[in-house]
Amino acid sequence: MTGLFTTIVWQAAPAEPFLVYLRPTDIASAIARIHQSRGQPWAARNVAFVENSPWALSQNLHGPGAVVELYHAWEAIVSLCYDRFPFGKLMVIDPQHDWSAALTRIGAAIRP
Repeated sequence: MTGLFTTIVWQAAPAEPFLVYLRPTDIASAIARIHQSRGQPWAARNVAFVENSPWALSQNLHGPGAVVELYHAWEAIVSLCYDRFPFGKLMVIDPQHDWSAALTRIGAAIRP
């Protein structure tokens, strides 16, 4: 993971990227909200994609819980990458509670 991350950062360096991490505190609720807002067909495809991934199959995960577990496992990787990201970055916790405020924070961070 660190080799791929380092390669991506090195390739992106000339663009001086700014990372905005929209981080939910309750992953299960966030997934349920996304599945509801995007509708049953999209949610079913999302669950099927995750359920059939080698990672979920190796852990015998099924249903929406498989998606939740994937994101719980992914959180550790994302946190590590966020901590190591050498350019500008901003973490916005639970932006869905106030999108206007979240967008204002993001705008202020990228255009100080």
